[in-house]
Amino acid sequence: MTDAAANADAFIDDASRHRRTSVLGTSQLFTSVGVASGLAVGGLLAENITGRTSLSGLPTTAMVLGAAVLAVPLARLAARSGRRIALVSGLLIATAGAATIIGAAAQASFPVLLLGALLVGGGTAVGLQSRYAATDDVEPRHRGRSLSIVVWASTVGAVLGPNLIDFGATIAGRLGIPDLAGPWVLTVAALLVAVAILGLGLRASGPLGEARVPASIRVTLAAVVSRRDGLIGLVALGTGHAVMVGIMAMSAVHLHSYGSSFTFIGLVISIHVAGMYALSPVFGMATDRWGAMRVIALGTTLLAVGALATMMAGFADERLAHAAAQQWITGGLLVIGLGWSACMIAGSTLLSAGAHLGDARVSNTDVQGTSDLIMGLAGATAGGGSGVVLALVGYSGLSIVGIGLLIPLAILLVATGATTTSPQPRRLRVPDARRQRD
Repeated sequence: MTDAAANADAFIDDASRHRRTSVLGTSQLFTSVGVASGLAVGGLLAENITGRTSLSGLPTTAMVLGAAVLAVPLARLAARSGRRIALVSGLLIATAGAATIIGAAAQASFPVLLLGALLVGGGTAVGLQSRYAATDDVEPRHRGRSLSIVVWASTVGAVLGPNLIDFGATIAGRLGIPDLAGPWVLTVAALLVAVAILGLGLRASGPLGEARVPASIRVTLAAVVSRRDGLIGLVALGTGHAVMVGIMAMSAVHLHSYGSSFTFIGLVISIHVAGMYALSPVFGMATDRWGAMRVIALGTTLLAVGALATMMAGFADERLAHAAAQQWITGGLLVIGLGWSACMIAGSTLLSAGAHLGDARVSNTDVQGTSDLIMGLAGATAGGGSGVVLALVGYSGLSIVGIGLLIPLAILLVATGATTTSPQPRRLRVPDARRQRD
């Protein structure tokens, strides 16, 4: 094969990968619009059905738990049948969940609401697995960037979704259903658009890798934690998600208890979400350039600084003016969002780069599904327990607990010398064996 032919093949491969990233990113935009528009009223709908504010956080916890539970089955489906079938299946499950929630609102049934929220977690699971799909067959030096572009696509949807409540209520009025069911109608529509984009735009692919029996979660975890990069990547994902969800989940409750308006609370959460997604490409490029370990160290620092700011907000509410507390919380949640983004992008990049290589029984999809399971369980545990911690030790105490959760990750980074490890040098692209054949 001539050099010109090899270069032509490389160009075609690059064009195909860019196209795949664009399709994944566009579908993720609509997925995030759908999930966020429903999520914005999930707590209000729970409170409206039960009459108890204490139960308002359960739909969110159910969604996080649903994403965790579906992570491994969807990864195994991708390994067996290809990415397109797995991602579309997850979105269809989420669509069924949103329709179930509409029925729950009409029947005022809290158990049905929780069931629907659990299924909607499939949309979150698809979003998480889409970031890994963007790294399939991508050179190591570009994995962070490709992964981060799909994550960044969530920015528009996550910020736009919560602002569609009034429009959803208008739709609900025309359909003769409760106002709080309206945003879930938008969820159904947005998820179906995402299904169409993936179904038509993502090329069909066969099984990912050789046909094999999926490794168990125990075997996969053992393979991942046996390697330094796998262990740090997994701990970074779980810890970052737990700290972010735990503090974020109770911030709105804390602000409301001190008299903040719903408009201000919505603004604060939007700023936090922007921090989570808007700079994803920056952290992706930083991961490719300076190494994932250093970006995880940066993310850990940002999470700690953000938690310190929210801790100061609790003290400000108790000793100073509430206006000062609002400023501390706004800044703190923004920085926590940035820290989460850095840990998630860099940790996912580590796990997508062969964190299982010590065990031939474990595949990339095994690692991806198990890591998303751990990440989701960490977030669900933190979200479910944050209300108890808030009641026992207050908002400042909750922030201190968040800082405490970061200590093992910080010790692990220092003990392994991760912050001083130089990134792998960039390697030149060379034609593979297939292209060298005449």
